[in-house]
Amino acid sequence: MGEAPRIEGPPVGVGLGFDVSMWPLVVITMPPVTTSEDIEYMQRCYEPVFAAPSRHALIVDTTPIVRVPDATLRRQMKAFEDSRRAIIGPKNIGSAIIIQNAIVRGAYTALRWISPQPAPNKAFSTVQSAARWCVQGIEEDGQIVPVAAYALAGIAGKAANG
Repeated sequence: MGEAPRIEGPPVGVGLGFDVSMWPLVVITMPPVTTSEDIEYMQRCYEPVFAAPSRHALIVDTTPIVRVPDATLRRQMKAFEDSRRAIIGPKNIGSAIIIQNAIVRGAYTALRWISPQPAPNKAFSTVQSAARWCVQGIEEDGQIVPVAAYALAGIAGKAANG
């Protein structure tokens, strides 16, 4: 297992969580209300992840969101994603987004059919199902999965042997 990239803690007032403690599994937890500072922090955190020698899988947990980011923030996120498309494919095993609402999850899935990502990208209803998919991707990529990632995925047998 490669060494996890070093990520700075969030500045005061930033509610977004960016966790690399289960590297190569990265978990982003969106705040209830996303601000421009949250997006800027997320972008800064991504740089060492993209610079790491090994590939990563990503979970984005949107369940804390109580207000969808406004159009300005969505454009900011999209512009960053577009600017990193060339590196996302080689560096990202896959990205799992947790969307509990079935209708919104279906709409997200349809959007990704229309606008495919450079790496696999799939919506899930729970952290556990997202983590299972990511763990499978990490295993298929030939990397060691940390015990904590198996536990997050609810895969106790491998966690005990990991």
